[in-house]
Amino acid sequence: MPSLSDLETSFPVQRTSSPAPADVPPPPAQRTVIDPCTCGHGRAAHDHYRPGSDCGTCGRRGCGEYRPENGFFRQLWRKITSPS
Repeated sequence: MPSLSDLETSFPVQRTSSPAPADVPPPPAQRTVIDPCTCGHGRAAHDHYRPGSDCGTCGRRGCGEYRPENGFFRQLWRKITSPS
């Protein structure tokens, strides 16, 4: 039977802890949406290569069509309903 000269290298050993990871950079800044829909997404989310104007992020059930947050009728409604 062959003999093993160094038993310590034959068996697996416990791993040592890995060094701490370097500081991760912060995530990129969010782009400001100009003229958002009431769902909060921009007009580009409502443009498709297929028929329909639902939001590509929210889906048909979440936002069925583009409704500008600052549209004429919404501004008028805010003026009428705001307490003076």
